[in-house]
Amino acid sequence: MDYYDLGRNITAFTTDRTIGRDASQLLAELPVAARGLLYPHQTHTDSIAVIDAELLSLSATEQKQRLEGVDAIISSERGIALGISTADCIPVLIYDPVHHAAAAIHAGWKGTVRRIVEKTLDQMRQTYGTTASECTAAIGPGISIDSFEVGQEVVDIFLQAGFEMHKFSRMYPPMKLDTNGMTMRPHIDLKEINRMQLLAKGVKAENITVSVIDTYTDLRFFSARREQLPPVPDGTVVKCGRILSGFVLHAS
Repeated sequence: MDYYDLGRNITAFTTDRTIGRDASQLLAELPVAARGLLYPHQTHTDSIAVIDAELLSLSATEQKQRLEGVDAIISSERGIALGISTADCIPVLIYDPVHHAAAAIHAGWKGTVRRIVEKTLDQMRQTYGTTASECTAAIGPGISIDSFEVGQEVVDIFLQAGFEMHKFSRMYPPMKLDTNGMTMRPHIDLKEINRMQLLAKGVKAENITVSVIDTYTDLRFFSARREQLPPVPDGTVVKCGRILSGFVLHAS
């Protein structure tokens, strides 16, 4: 388990493959007591949910329904472990120490191009009065630019969304042989794009921690690109596990 120093009243963490999303293991490992674990079912959207007392009072089935298709959560609820799951996508955690509120964001390339980090900070401002310049943030383990090979169509989507991709992409030789004779392929730096989104909203550079871990190459972590197998003859897709990045807000 990796921890991030976001402030003295929050425990922020990322699990590895030894714990993953196992609630009992996670809650036993945490250095602070938490009364449960809650995370959404993500579908690469820019949908943001507020985890409040009303949502926590619902049944597990109702909570699951409310958190379907959600890729970022914000909360000021104390004493519960809240987070998002990833396996190459970029986890972003934000803490507002003034209003004692936090966010956990799942930023795959689709969420990143939709500026989910910026939208989450906007939602925190609307919900809690958050000022970005007062926040701390951590960008956790995720796929690196060296490993995140994409097609030109993905780069074009970022360009159409207004991103200056000469700052965030590079060309490398193909990682696999079956690339129809292409000699170079684009790679995108998702961590840096999300860091720039934090900066654009006013989070100070010195208050942002960026993990150097590349989940594709570091075998301690799950990697969808490395581990997910193609469909077998019966159509089944074997999916890899997921790590969890999240936080527990302390009682005071």
